[in-house]
Amino acid sequence: MAIYRQPRNGKDFYRTKSYKFTVASKDDASLIDLRTNIVKHNASVRSRARTYQTLTEYDKLYTVRLMARGPRRWHTKYHAATARYFKGAYSIPQHQKLLHGNADSNLNHKFAEEFDVYVHRSREMEDALQHEIDTGQTPGVQNKIKDLKNKIWKLEWQAKNDKLAGYGSN
Repeated sequence: MAIYRQPRNGKDFYRTKSYKFTVASKDDASLIDLRTNIVKHNASVRSRARTYQTLTEYDKLYTVRLMARGPRRWHTKYHAATARYFKGAYSIPQHQKLLHGNADSNLNHKFAEEFDVYVHRSREMEDALQHEIDTGQTPGVQNKIKDLKNKIWKLEWQAKNDKLAGYGSN
């Protein structure tokens, strides 16, 4: 069951408008409904934009993001009754290490006890749709072109570095 959590500091006006609710698992009915509605909305916007060959200021595409919440250190994950959460690396003993490398800033979903759900406007998807309208290239074709450009860049970079490495061996 989804719940709306009040901010811990009691200052609701600090909270981002993107926050919707908190769920205990990714299988929560509220999360599935929200994702379904976002997919339907995005399909409607894309259909209208493709039909009329224009993207108006009211045509916005959205994406659902989940932020994992829970203990971030091994000792708080498995000994929560006796441990205190603290942030930072203040001479942490080996048994109190982070769950993963950047757990202080971004907890992996596999360690989460619950998830905060956010809905964000996706300007990247809007740009891809606008590019499709302008050029006729579908997002799949756009991705193939992007991959090919990346491969060309890597080959050019490798050739440049191979050439430079050749100068050093003389």
